[in-house]
Amino acid sequence: MLRYYFMLSTLLISTVSVVHAREVVLPKPVIIALIEERCSSPDPNPRVSPVLEYDCSDKYEDGDEDEQSMDYSLRLVPLIAQDFDRNGIRDFALVVESSGPLGGSVTTNSGIHYVLLDKKQKIIKDHEVLLYAPFSEHIVEYSIVGQRIKYEAVPNYRSHPEAYKDGVLLVPALKFEVNWINGNPTSTYYRENCRLAGIKDKPLLKLARGVTRETDIDMHDYTQVITEKAQIRDLQVTATLEGCDYSEVVFNIEPISGQTLPVLTDVLQALIPVTHHHKQLRDLLKLDQKSQIKFGEVLSLNNNWSGRIYIDRKNNSSRLRINLSQIK
Repeated sequence: MLRYYFMLSTLLISTVSVVHAREVVLPKPVIIALIEERCSSPDPNPRVSPVLEYDCSDKYEDGDEDEQSMDYSLRLVPLIAQDFDRNGIRDFALVVESSGPLGGSVTTNSGIHYVLLDKKQKIIKDHEVLLYAPFSEHIVEYSIVGQRIKYEAVPNYRSHPEAYKDGVLLVPALKFEVNWINGNPTSTYYRENCRLAGIKDKPLLKLARGVTRETDIDMHDYTQVITEKAQIRDLQVTATLEGCDYSEVVFNIEPISGQTLPVLTDVLQALIPVTHHHKQLRDLLKLDQKSQIKFGEVLSLNNNWSGRIYIDRKNNSSRLRINLSQIK
């Protein structure tokens, strides 16, 4: 029954896609960018023949250092042409399907991509709703009504076997659409079910200038993801906020080129004055000053928050990640 459901889901996705592929034509620059980003040695060459289906091959060395290749196919299925971000330029929604060997390969996946373009038809943003991957959170079907895409997601039985009994789904399907608000995608699931959706402004960095901000949809659970980036002193800081009812905040910190990562105390002291989560960072600073921080372990903070700090040392360069989680 589970196998039947998966095969049926894949068939439905493909059937819906083919119908709409005849109605929308992707510009050549979009095809080239999508294929060259995802496909090694594409056949045919998209710069010569910008078609919608390609054969790809990735080269790699096995444990004996012998060169091997993994062959897979890539298909683009245009769905909708529409100005999603309201900048006067036509954008596109399309399916990107990759099929690898045996159906369980890392190259076997599919997703709907909302690609936003500039005047030169260059992709400036790419927002994805994952339809299927071997161990994705959900298996997603879609239907198109006019210029709208309607989604229906059920748990992937490989990742969540507890959601099924004797092949029968025990939980209701999750239904949603993607709306565009101020040029940013937002799922109706997030807007209708998540407490954080009711908070209009969710800033992360308190800087008057030099901050870039992006809003996206989490491809797995369809909540909002906010990312802000800035240089703070000699540090490149990327702050991310996501979650449904409770906030998950992550700070990724690395030194700018030619510099080394300071000690944790100095990093925290640099972040505290310029972040909206300064209270949680100040709690971490107090723990650090008492030598009570162990990397990778959950740390209890005030006001129902927890923290966890990781350090990654690679190629003579260190990176720091600070996770802050709001506790239920």
